[in-house]
Amino acid sequence: MKLFENKRLLIIGALVILLGISIYEKGINVLLIAAVAVASSLVVELLAAKARKEKYDFTSYFITPLVFSLIITTNVASHVWMVAVGVIFGLFFAKSLFGGQDKNIFNPEALGLIFVILSFPAYVLNQGTGNAMGEFFVYTTLGLALILMLLKAISPYTLISYLASLFLMYGLMHLINGSYLSINEMLFNTHIIFVGVFMVTEKSSGPKHNISQVIYGFALGLLVWLINNESSNAEFASVYAVILGNALAPLIDSFVETYILKLNKADEELKEVTTWKTH
Repeated sequence: MKLFENKRLLIIGALVILLGISIYEKGINVLLIAAVAVASSLVVELLAAKARKEKYDFTSYFITPLVFSLIITTNVASHVWMVAVGVIFGLFFAKSLFGGQDKNIFNPEALGLIFVILSFPAYVLNQGTGNAMGEFFVYTTLGLALILMLLKAISPYTLISYLASLFLMYGLMHLINGSYLSINEMLFNTHIIFVGVFMVTEKSSGPKHNISQVIYGFALGLLVWLINNESSNAEFASVYAVILGNALAPLIDSFVETYILKLNKADEELKEVTTWKTH
């Protein structure tokens, strides 16, 4: 348990660094949004832990509100109650109902954001892509991602395959047809990198096996490209892709367990039998 707590603390530290950059670039509204998001998260998490009679784990209460704050447009600061609604909805329906920390099958941030987008589209859509954008932000996010992977706080299998899929699709398709977004446009004008580091790599709502995580990352990259280029509501393409990916994660694990891991096990058993017969 201590190991998981330390990993969450590393992720929280990375998010706080990005929050500081966003406050510097976007202004005090980012701090207001973050404060409301964190307060809302604490209320839901503490009540849920008390209802389940679990020990309070404050390291698990900050990731969702910080991610939510960094991805939603700062224009909602004038209707900051929307932030509370989104965080509470996401945590309750994606996490609390499934038993709490590490038991959720959907990403709470993604579910909460989609609820806000569907409920209040006039305030959220076509208002800019929030804070998770810009060269300095993206480069810092990638640097933090490298540190988090080296410290084993996030899965390198998921993130690297996700990024490889994105670079392949955006680079190749832009080369074929210049009307598609380029790699630079994808990097600096969307949420895609931030979502990949802090949402796609979430362990509880993603696949469990290393091979599954590679497949999952490639699949999510493809989904992001499709939604981002073909949908009329492409602004939050990566968020929609995360929810779809969460639904596919158990199927990917099942496929890997049935057709890959069991085949490998059968090969090992055959090798053992052959070795025994030779002696």
